[in-house]
Amino acid sequence: MQKRNQIFQQLGLLLLAVVLVASCQKDGGYINYVKQPPQIDANVYDYLQSKPGVYDSMVLVIDRVGLKRILSSTKVTVFALTNASYTAALRNLNILRQKQGKAPVSLSSLDQQHLDTLMCRYIVPGFFTTDSLVAFPDGFTTTSLKYGGGANMQLFTETASGMAAGGPKYIIYSDTKGSFYINKWVRANTMSMDTYLRNGVVHVLSGDHEFGFNEFITRFNK
Repeated sequence: MQKRNQIFQQLGLLLLAVVLVASCQKDGGYINYVKQPPQIDANVYDYLQSKPGVYDSMVLVIDRVGLKRILSSTKVTVFALTNASYTAALRNLNILRQKQGKAPVSLSSLDQQHLDTLMCRYIVPGFFTTDSLVAFPDGFTTTSLKYGGGANMQLFTETASGMAAGGPKYIIYSDTKGSFYINKWVRANTMSMDTYLRNGVVHVLSGDHEFGFNEFITRFNK
């Protein structure tokens, strides 16, 4: 009797194993499964425009310099700037202009060519997610949109609970200023990453980053 019970137990375990294997095969092998972030059904331009109070200034500049078509249909990675980044740049510029006896300026009145040059530095052709940057510990260096400006994207992971690389991730995005030397670069941190859209991905820069990578005043204080 005891031997029969042992046989039934062994058969039960075997049946359970078969069921588990079958379920894994049905799902395509759960061990190798990596959940992908959901994609928002919008292009990059429409997504930015759909966030009033957040990206109004960025959309205004995009419209002024004619980048709407590119951000609507071309595969791009965008390092988005919130309104705070533009507000800080304009405030510092207008404080200086007031001291010099010059009239204040706004995003609507700034030189279009300089605006285009600076705005394109926040747009990188191609699709660069946090996962794609893991293989480049020193960052991935490429060129930004249209003008060939040097851009470096470096993924960092903070330590959490004593475990190395177990904490929050963030990207440091740099304008390399055409230099191989990191101390010449102007860098900005992201505060959120990996918003997947139909034609690209958006990473959001911290609000304390001032639009222009330290060139805003020199380009527009004319």
